[in-house]
Amino acid sequence: MSAAKRESNVVQMQVTLPEGRVGHLAFTEDIESYLRRAHNLFGGGLDGADTVVLLEMFFAYKLGSDGNSPGSGKQAVVAIVSFLEHCKTTPWLWQPQHLQHYIASLKTQGLAAATIRGRHHYIKDFCLSILADRPVANKILSRHPGGNFQQIADDKSRALVRGARQRKKKLTCPTPNEVQQVFEWFEAEILEAIEINSKSLYPLLRDRAVITMFYAYGLRKDELRRVDLTDFDFDPECPQYQNFGLLHVIGKGKKQRTLPILVPGMYEFVKHYVEVIRPHWLSNGGVPPEDRNAMFFSDCRKRISKTAIERAVKLRFRQAGVTRNVSPHRLRDVFLTAMTDTLGLSSASDLAGHSMATTTEGYYRKASSIKGDPIKQHVNRLYKNRGDATD
Repeated sequence: MSAAKRESNVVQMQVTLPEGRVGHLAFTEDIESYLRRAHNLFGGGLDGADTVVLLEMFFAYKLGSDGNSPGSGKQAVVAIVSFLEHCKTTPWLWQPQHLQHYIASLKTQGLAAATIRGRHHYIKDFCLSILADRPVANKILSRHPGGNFQQIADDKSRALVRGARQRKKKLTCPTPNEVQQVFEWFEAEILEAIEINSKSLYPLLRDRAVITMFYAYGLRKDELRRVDLTDFDFDPECPQYQNFGLLHVIGKGKKQRTLPILVPGMYEFVKHYVEVIRPHWLSNGGVPPEDRNAMFFSDCRKRISKTAIERAVKLRFRQAGVTRNVSPHRLRDVFLTAMTDTLGLSSASDLAGHSMATTTEGYYRKASSIKGDPIKQHVNRLYKNRGDATD
């Protein structure tokens, strides 16, 4: 939304103010209760009205320039209202020390470090949104002599936020024996599902493939979610893998990397999943057109979500009797440990999509260092001496 458009729709719409509302725009009705809290905080009047104008402008900024969902935009407004209620000062009179005191108070309340960082981020964004729209800002300042808009997120408040970070709990990765335990559990459950014609068969086959992909390619959760069939490609150095020799991935920061098959047997495993198992999810229709190229589908026949991936990994390890809490990222740790052992730190860093090898080094888990590779054993056992791998 342009500055001129916002000025027309926000600042000058007092004449069409809906009855009973302090907000001026139809699309801000969901945040009306928070707008009213800010309005009443300053006793209504010009201070309250102009504070509401700025909050609505910020909401529009989050939905427009930042591309946030209405829910995320509402969360941003809630953070600003919380800050207003703490400092009891209109935005054109804010000073850096107001934010410093606010961050300090959040720490004394025992709020989570992530929550404190989020509040600081929203307040910084609020200041940026005002400074980016000078016509609206100048119009408000003309009604409040002595006021001034500035960025109040400074080095001191950022230092307070960094100080709020707590040491992360050290997470442990599954051992090779535990991963082998999970794959053996999958084999037994899949055989039983075939024998009794159970509806659980295809979810089991999908979840086994998900865990195998994490373990064999070292993908991040969102990277795996976004894998499409067209992301697989021919590897001229390994023509025997046909069109599944390479996997093109877009990772963090839209950085692209290409992953070869590093685990013997993965060609047969991926090919079998694509040609035999994946079509089940496309049968009987129901898959949205934009998802038809996806590698993995949820039970409701849409592209699988990050939440569903996380749930599947945790569930299957637990069902297999592994007591430790295993997440997809811990499987990435195991992959990078194995690659560091076999290829060296520099090559492992390239496979991980890390800009610096020191980041990859932080993933290395000596206790999980692969002595016997369970996934290699698993896929080799599945497809050894079999021209057509089926379950």
